[in-house]
Amino acid sequence: MKSRHILPLLVSLLCFSACKDSYYIEHDLHGMWQVTSIEKLDTNQVVEMYDGQLYYFFQRTMVMLGYKHSDDSWIVNRYVAHIDFVASDSVGMGDFRGADDKYEEKIPLKHLHKFGLYQDYTTFCVEKNRQKLILTSDSVCIRLRKY
Repeated sequence: MKSRHILPLLVSLLCFSACKDSYYIEHDLHGMWQVTSIEKLDTNQVVEMYDGQLYYFFQRTMVMLGYKHSDDSWIVNRYVAHIDFVASDSVGMGDFRGADDKYEEKIPLKHLHKFGLYQDYTTFCVEKNRQKLILTSDSVCIRLRKY
């Protein structure tokens, strides 16, 4: 009698634990993040300090990239993509679409370079410490702060 109840309980626990990791990384990423620096790892060169002009917006399974002009106009050049939760500490993103053209046009890769994206699809290791977020791929390290 007891063994009949144990098996469904174990299966339920396994299902909840499988969902747990992606939930926590999703929760950690949620919100608006301001890019502080982008470093190319092959040359150890900081590409540019953006002085608060580039933003990553994370919400659930979506990411939006935004650029703020120096004349204090709000976010322009908005690009949106789906996030894949690859592992408990990794996310993948790619296939960015233009938010201003109703997501119909795929964004050319050259427009994503300023955001530290140099491949059509990039997998990042995620490190978060309170108000700081570090996204590291094979080729780039993007440092962000909570906005």
